[in-house]
Amino acid sequence: MMFLAGESNGFVYAGASDIGRRRQENQDALLIVSVGDGLLCAVADGLGGHPNGRWAANFAVQQLASLAEQSRESGSAFNLRMAFEAINRLLYEAAISVGTPGAATTLVAALLRGDRFDWANVGDSRLYALEGARLKQISRDHNLAAEPDGEPGLANVLTRSVGCDPGVEADGGESVPLGGGLVLASDGLYALVSPDELAAALRADDPGAAVRDLVALANRRGGHDNITVLLVRRAGVG
Repeated sequence: MMFLAGESNGFVYAGASDIGRRRQENQDALLIVSVGDGLLCAVADGLGGHPNGRWAANFAVQQLASLAEQSRESGSAFNLRMAFEAINRLLYEAAISVGTPGAATTLVAALLRGDRFDWANVGDSRLYALEGARLKQISRDHNLAAEPDGEPGLANVLTRSVGCDPGVEADGGESVPLGGGLVLASDGLYALVSPDELAAALRADDPGAAVRDLVALANRRGGHDNITVLLVRRAGVG
């Protein structure tokens, strides 16, 4: 299991990514990196059934970190949705160049500064925010189950992904009130763990122990897919 935990720029965070019980490799990736006075967090889930999913997920989060740092160094504003569109193009072209066209991934990210955050999403990895006692899903799933009259059995069929096509439109928002913190997760986690359980983890005194417990819980409930979760909140909030 990959595990990260710490404190940076006034935020405490913890993240974990695990292969689960049924997969041959972990095709998820996570990112937690300081960018200027902010904290950039992301989760990616390489598409099963497509070539090179693990590579695609890691490529996406690495490019996101690189673009954010380039923006910081140049002094230009960093727009997550525009970054996602650039990453899509880079991944689409890179996949062709390495001989695995169609390699693709989900990608959800949040950039936190002070008591606000920007976010962007493509695919069905999720972003949640704690508003009071309630954990609210901020991102919208891009799969057939989320479409009008969609059926739950079609949740694994994505309508948008990063890298599959030359262009993609990312959902997102800017300067959203942070509230009690954020949860980012792949479907291997949120399909097996309830929003109430995620909210309790976000409020826990020890976020590192909380993410380990969430991964263990998902594995006890079947661990049918790779499992990735990231918790982040303002320091001193619990």
